[in-house]
Amino acid sequence: LNHTIYDTDSAEFWNFSYDEMALIDLPTHIEYVLAATGASKLSYIGHSQGTIQAFAGFAMNQTLAAKVNLFLAMAPVTYVHLQESVLMKLGFFFRFDKSMRLFGLNQFLTDKSRITQLGAWLCQKTPDFCDSLVSDIVGPSKHLNASRMAVYTSQTPAGTSTKNMVHWGQGIRKEGFQMYDYGVERNMEYYHQKEPPTYPLEEMKVPTVLLSGGNDYLADPKDIDILVSKLPEKTLLKHIVIPTYAHLDFTWAKDAHELIYPQMLEFLAAANDMAKPALERQAPSMIMV
Repeated sequence: LNHTIYDTDSAEFWNFSYDEMALIDLPTHIEYVLAATGASKLSYIGHSQGTIQAFAGFAMNQTLAAKVNLFLAMAPVTYVHLQESVLMKLGFFFRFDKSMRLFGLNQFLTDKSRITQLGAWLCQKTPDFCDSLVSDIVGPSKHLNASRMAVYTSQTPAGTSTKNMVHWGQGIRKEGFQMYDYGVERNMEYYHQKEPPTYPLEEMKVPTVLLSGGNDYLADPKDIDILVSKLPEKTLLKHIVIPTYAHLDFTWAKDAHELIYPQMLEFLAAANDMAKPALERQAPSMIMV
C-alpha cells in the first residue's frame, strides 16, 4: 500500500469506505485499463466487496457504466441486513466496529495486525479449526481443499479501514444500501440531507450476471432477492445459483473451474464478440476485483 501524500500509518490514509472505492478507485482503475489497452469498453469481474463497489459506482456514474459491457458479480453484495453469520451479527450488534474507531484504531486486520498474524499461524497448525471458523463467518463449504487452508488465509483477510467496517456494520444493523452515515449534522454537510443517500440500483445499466451460493452467509439469498428486485429487468442477464456454494467458494473452491468459470467465459466471449475472426474483433479488456 502507498499514497502520493499520506503515510500508511496516518489516519488520513485510512479515511475511506466502499464509497471511495466506488466513486474514486473504480473509475480510476477502469480508465487506466482502457488507456493502457486502447479498448473502448471492458468487462468487469468482481467478488464480494469487488461487487459492492461496482453496484454503487455503476449506479451513480452513467458515464463510467457506458464503458463496461459486462459485469460478472460473484457472491454479490449490496444489502447485508439479513446475512446469517452469527459472529458477524454479534460483533456488529455490540458495535465493535464503532468502538475501534472511537479508540482511534484506523486499520482493520491488515498484515500488521497481531490478530491477522495469529490467525495465519493457527491456520497453519490447525487447518480443521481454521476451516470451521471460516465456515462460521462466510458459510459452510463442501468444495474447499482443507489442507490448503493455510495457503488461502495467508492473504485473506487482506485488511481494510475501520471506517469501511463501520460502513458494513451500518448495512447489517439497518436494511439499506446507502452511502456512509456520518450522523445528521455531518450528513447535512456532506450530502445536504439528514440521511445518507441510497445508491440508485434502479439506474444500473451495465449488463449483469449474478453468481450466488445457497450456503453463503454474507451474500445471503434473501438479501440477493432484494438486490434482484431493485435491478432493472433488462440489466440482469442471468442469475446463476450454486446451491451448495458458500461465500469464498467462488474463488477458492476446487471445482469452481467446472461449475462456474466455463459459464463466465461464455458470457465474456459473447460480450466481447469472441466468435468473430481474430482480425475483426478488438482484444478483450477485463478488470477483476
